[in-house]
Amino acid sequence: MTSATDITGTLYKSRTQGLQPINLKVTKLYQADWLAIAGVRGIWPPVGNVITAAANYAETFTYGAATINNSGTAYTATDTSIVVGTAITGRKVPYYVETASGEIMEVTADSAPTTNAGTLTVVRGVLGTTASATGLAHTNVLAVLNTLILGTSNIGPLLIRAAPMVGEPTPNDTFKTLSG
Repeated sequence: MTSATDITGTLYKSRTQGLQPINLKVTKLYQADWLAIAGVRGIWPPVGNVITAAANYAETFTYGAATINNSGTAYTATDTSIVVGTAITGRKVPYYVETASGEIMEVTADSAPTTNAGTLTVVRGVLGTTASATGLAHTNVLAVLNTLILGTSNIGPLLIRAAPMVGEPTPNDTFKTLSG
């Protein structure tokens, strides 16, 4: 029998207390329909149901994606201009992207948000993450955290509830340290 490893982390006071969750009603026409949520930089993974005459079906969500396009010089942890290709279109600035290393960057400008490619101007290491060159190699994928791709084949009215990503953790936000 294998024993579990203790996990230590930090629990932050919620800056969302008193902040309303995002509630959306959209009509899903096709599998893999997507939506970009304006007015928020990112959302925590949502829950939602497609409503049909027969039943309510749980929807699956993935974040939109943008593929890094830097076949020349590799990006460093201090680069603030990131070129992407084959990105989801209709990106709504400002927004957050997340790398494979877990770094979250705030996109403050996007040279071509309605096309598949563009240059992103970013603030590195936001929401308590650390800037890293890992996850920024050519063809690595960034998750666009305010864009959702709808995964099930069910179509019809879709009700979605999600929590917006807000605020940077500060020492005053630290509630307690968790340990196993």
